[in-house]
Amino acid sequence: MLGASRLLPAQAPAEAVGAPVITADELDIDLASQTAVYRGNARAVMGDVIFLAHEIRWHRPSQTATATGKTVLQRGELRLIAEALTYERASGRYQVRDVRLGREPFYFSGARLDGDADRIRFSDATLSFGEPGTWAPTLRARSLTYDPATERIRSVGGRVGIGDLTWLPLPGVSLPLHGPELLEITLDGGASSRLGLFGRIGATVPIGEVWRAGADVGIFTNRGIMVGPAFGYDRIAADGTTLHGRFTSGYLHDWGNRGDLGTDVLGRPIAPDRGLIHWVHQQTLSDALSLNAELHYWSDSAVLRDFRPRDFFPLQVPDTFAELNYHAGNIVAGVFSRAQLHDFHVVRERLPELTWELLPSPWFGGLQQQAQASFVALRDDPPGAAPETTSSRLDGYYGLSRPWSPNTWFSFNPLVAGRITHYPDARGGKSDYTRTLGEIGFDASLRYAGTFAYQNERWGIDGLRHLITPGISYRYITEADKGAAFIPPIDRRVFATYLEPLNLGSRRQIDDLTATNTLRIAIDQRLQTRDATYGSRDLAQLQVAIDSRFDPPPGARTLSALHTELRLSPAPFLDLELYHRATPGSWNTPELNAAITLHNADLWQFQIATHYLEADIQEFIGRYAYRFNEVWQGYTRLHFDSRRQRFVEQTYGLRQTIANRWVIGYEVSFLEGQQRESNFGFALRFDVVNF
Repeated sequence: MLGASRLLPAQAPAEAVGAPVITADELDIDLASQTAVYRGNARAVMGDVIFLAHEIRWHRPSQTATATGKTVLQRGELRLIAEALTYERASGRYQVRDVRLGREPFYFSGARLDGDADRIRFSDATLSFGEPGTWAPTLRARSLTYDPATERIRSVGGRVGIGDLTWLPLPGVSLPLHGPELLEITLDGGASSRLGLFGRIGATVPIGEVWRAGADVGIFTNRGIMVGPAFGYDRIAADGTTLHGRFTSGYLHDWGNRGDLGTDVLGRPIAPDRGLIHWVHQQTLSDALSLNAELHYWSDSAVLRDFRPRDFFPLQVPDTFAELNYHAGNIVAGVFSRAQLHDFHVVRERLPELTWELLPSPWFGGLQQQAQASFVALRDDPPGAAPETTSSRLDGYYGLSRPWSPNTWFSFNPLVAGRITHYPDARGGKSDYTRTLGEIGFDASLRYAGTFAYQNERWGIDGLRHLITPGISYRYITEADKGAAFIPPIDRRVFATYLEPLNLGSRRQIDDLTATNTLRIAIDQRLQTRDATYGSRDLAQLQVAIDSRFDPPPGARTLSALHTELRLSPAPFLDLELYHRATPGSWNTPELNAAITLHNADLWQFQIATHYLEADIQEFIGRYAYRFNEVWQGYTRLHFDSRRQRFVEQTYGLRQTIANRWVIGYEVSFLEGQQRESNFGFALRFDVVNF
């Protein structure tokens, strides 16, 4: 027996011929077979390969090392753990039994491994996303080939799933580990009086480097089975262009309530054959060109609300559109199209709209210019018996301004602009009509600032800065309402409670303009303190604005409502938001929205909010969430309608975090009032998880 850290006597120094360096606590040498046996904390370094084991046998003639007992092999970022390992130094190949391999966030294991510097092949393989376990997304295969250089895998006989439950077949295609997710899954379930017991599972798996495919299945014991294909695609190319898309669908024959399925938003009976299609596409074709599209088809206005309520509340009106945008410098151009695939919501179709815009750009003599032009073919086919309206429109706008800032606290920007709009298909006895409008006005503002050396460690205040920016804007647009009798009113004014844009070039209700002779007065105030992360943060924001109309339209007041917005964040644990609209003269309150939120990091959060809109809405909302530990969180949500004196919604729930990957929600809900949902429901919610 020899001491630790001894090289084989016959070996030359490693620096001379690149020989392996092997050390251990003990060394036995068999001169007849030219084999050295290293035992106890054995360590071998062979070029870029390092392995550790309890015992390493080095056979010099074949240049082969055999390691046994808690063996670890390290090659760059690749790390293998096994019970036994054989490494051929000349070819760089190695064979391993009962192997485990980690390459964050992926973990491989297998009964046997054959590998070299270029590839690794596992037999009876398992690939886990994250730490292997019951809830880890898992791929199992008869064989799995991994290329460390390109980080690609190819499986034979592969199936993916969760933990030991792997049920989705995976085609034997070459996939990048950082390409399509191994498993994309949506889970939902629960019980209600309308749906009965219900459960939904949607899953897709990769079928190529870009594409993934699967299905979405929902089972509702009182209503039927909704099933449809699902697919997705993702790609990030070497040139930086990207491609992303998701498609889900579903169809069912609804047998609920003995064929009485209620009515849609127009009061029409809902047919039993129901379905939906949702598709979202996002693509960057170059640094300057992008394509976005969405398709949302519903067989009736309630199908999404009935069977996928979690998806309904963010998207209550289906919208189908496509837009191609190009931008280069200060030029923006695009093609936009919006289509109506149903007859139960108002959709102003654009078939299509071509736009070009020059953003505000410096010209000569300190002037700034901006321009825009568009052509659009419009169609408005409202639900019910209202007649269909079609129109086309050519529109152009050009504006000049001359900003002037003699000092840091004052700025003045006069402007002049014109807008020409041509309607080839006019009405009111005209075959076509052209409207020409002019605009003059100005924007002016003052800036004041004061600093105060105030410190408050408890509230995180490190000095104060008070910014005050009063401003006035004036616009005069001559006869903006002329030609109303000849213009098909498709792009018309919609209900809104906020102040509309003053600029003629910013108005979207082109077919429904009104004469403008308006002065807007506004004050913006901010109270800030230093912030170690962001430089500064707002402790308080106050914005007040009002319009004075010198020539108000019929039925309108000279003074608009006084609009006030207030945001307070005096400390990291407190937020307050308020929007108030008051009528000058009577000073009544036609609208008030407020919310106060208290929170302690991620331990708990409490919020009370109110929404008030005269003659329409008067409600109070309360939310509370508390995290008991890293696994469990409780929450409640209360929604009270003070006009009807009833709780529209009461929801009580628990969230459970499993394996740091899954969040399962257990909810009980009580609902009152006119709604399609059941008065009582229990839901088991699985958050959407991508792996």
